[in-house]
Amino acid sequence: PIKGLFQKMSRVVWDTAKKTGKEVRFDMFGEDTELDRSVIDKLADPLMHMVRNAVDHGIESAEQRVASGKSKAGTVKLSASQAGGNIYIHIEDDGKGLDPEKLINKAREKGIISAEQNLSDQEAYRLIFAPGFSTAQVVTDVSGRGVGMDVVRKNIESMRGKVDIQSTIGKGSVFVIELPLTLAIMEGIEASIGEEHFIIPSLSVLEFLRPSEDMILNTLDRGETLQFRGHFLPIIRLTDIYGGSSKLTNPTEAILVIVENSGKLFALMVDEVLGKLSVVIKSLGGMFQGLKGVSGCAIMPNGSVGLILDIGALVQLAKMRSDKSISIDKDSSQNEVVVH
Repeated sequence: PIKGLFQKMSRVVWDTAKKTGKEVRFDMFGEDTELDRSVIDKLADPLMHMVRNAVDHGIESAEQRVASGKSKAGTVKLSASQAGGNIYIHIEDDGKGLDPEKLINKAREKGIISAEQNLSDQEAYRLIFAPGFSTAQVVTDVSGRGVGMDVVRKNIESMRGKVDIQSTIGKGSVFVIELPLTLAIMEGIEASIGEEHFIIPSLSVLEFLRPSEDMILNTLDRGETLQFRGHFLPIIRLTDIYGGSSKLTNPTEAILVIVENSGKLFALMVDEVLGKLSVVIKSLGGMFQGLKGVSGCAIMPNGSVGLILDIGALVQLAKMRSDKSISIDKDSSQNEVVVH
């Protein structure tokens, strides 16, 4: 369980609040989420730095908070959850938030970006990960040296993870660490496509079905879709993405696994569903480190290797493939549709 790591962060919040003279309450949720010990050990330093930043940079002083209509004490929340084959850790504060304009101006001063460059808010937030970047006015033992966040990003990326930032000026920021289930324990559904066996994370699976012919539609703008309870779900064939062959090519003979990703549903086509199993996720190794759509592998009960599917990445791969194969140009004057 990640509980031990989270409890250490409460001490970090307390120490940083004392050094900066701020009042901060610490809340934690999802501390029973399980991760492999090696992942927790690697996560300790990046998480400590981000929690410290939330108190030091995010939370305002008691006077500033009262003046802006907030409670005197700030709040830092730490939560963990598992979804779609990934672990998500949220570091949330109710402080002043990130100001994109200030970040852009600071980056221009330091020569990180040119004066002509225009950045979106999301791109501006990511400037804090640039080496040597700091918005602190005064250098202290807590912050201002411009080292740390670039190391945080590198450490998380070395675990094949990523960091997303959501922020609202005056209301606070949320840093979301997304990590694949590398070396974590996972419940999965074993499925076969041709001679290959794959593992689909159980948390992503909603339902299995063998569709009738009237449920399968082929349309110009959507491609191959499944009509499912009033919705049209894209059908994803792994053979289209990775090559290889399947025993069944007709969706009405195969099994469609209804999976969820970011609140949206998709239909993953497989030859056969073989059962449920608990697996320890292993890293793919250097040769396959960049393989998209797969979060790791596991040793199956019969000794063979099964690939663990990353549903979120698979959906993106399927969308990219669809966008490349079908592009629509519309001539407004002649109202013609040309398919390339």
